[in-house]
Formats: sequence, structure tokens, C-alpha cells
Amino acid sequence: MAINVSKVFNARVYIDGTDFIAKAEEVELPKIKFKFADSKGLGLYGEFELPTGLDKLEAKIKFNSIYPEFLSLASDPFTTRTVIVRASNQHWTNQGVMVELPVKAEMKGFFKEFDSGKFKKADNTEAEATLSVIYYKLEVDNQEIVEVDVINNIYKVNGVDKLQAYKTNIGG
Repeated sequence: MAINVSKVFNARVYIDGTDFIAKAEEVELPKIKFKFADSKGLGLYGEFELPTGLDKLEAKIKFNSIYPEFLSLASDPFTTRTVIVRASNQHWTNQGVMVELPVKAEMKGFFKEFDSGKFKKADNTEAEATLSVIYYKLEVDNQEIVEVDVINNIYKVNGVDKLQAYKTNIGG
């Protein structure tokens, strides 16, 4: 059996269509964190938890310098921004790279904080920003893995909306 190792070595960042190639140093995609509530009842020996929703979604972008085109976008907390990260996921075996698959992360939200920069002698002027995410979609090889639209009550896994029955039951 051949071992297959998957690696993403690089990515490209776009914010509202502006290409930040070689300017963004690191992107932290939203962490999907579920909220759970305790459940217990007479006759049950133990307690358990059931999912009740999602925690807030956040993403972080670290830049390697001060970029006015980014700072002007991040300075407006009243306008939704679209951040798209594109990468190539390489699959390696003992024969080398066997296939490269596209990875696309799309986020919409509001920049809730940003650094104006940190100056250090002979080093990058790092600046980090945090995006409060209201929409997130992750695709690998053009297949939807997860899609979260908080405002429209959409939570899809592999293209299936897990909240469809819930939305129907509450009249929407």
C-alpha cells in the first residue's frame, strides 16, 4: 500500500478582488466550533451533550508590511469584505507529486481589528488583522466541504444543508 501525503505549501490571498500576492504572510481560516448543551433525563444513567449551534467564526491574516490598500479596507467596520484564499494541495507518494488539487476558502465578514504595524530592525513590519466571519465556504478539488452562512441559517456539509428541516419547521 502506497502512503499518500497531502501538503499545502503556499497560497494566494484576495480581498474584495485586490490581489495580495507576496503581501500576506499567513492566513488562519475560521475554526468551526460547535456549541453543545447538556442533556439528562430520568431513567438515564448518564448525561450527554447535543449540538445547539455554532460559535462565532473568526479568521486572521498576517501581512509582512504596511499596505495602504489593505488598511483602507480594514478601517471600515461597516462594510462586508470578501476574502478568498486559493492554494494548491499536493499529494505525494514515494513516486513524487501524483496530483495537485485546488483549494479555495471564501470568507465574508467585517474586519474587527487590525495592527498598524510593528517595526523591527532588519525584519518584516508585521501587521495582523482579524475578520469577524459571517460566511465561510471551503472547497477542495472544486467539491464543497463545508459552507456556513450565519445570517441566512445555512450550514452545509458536502453540499447538504444540515439545517433544511429546521428552517422548514420554523417557517422559513
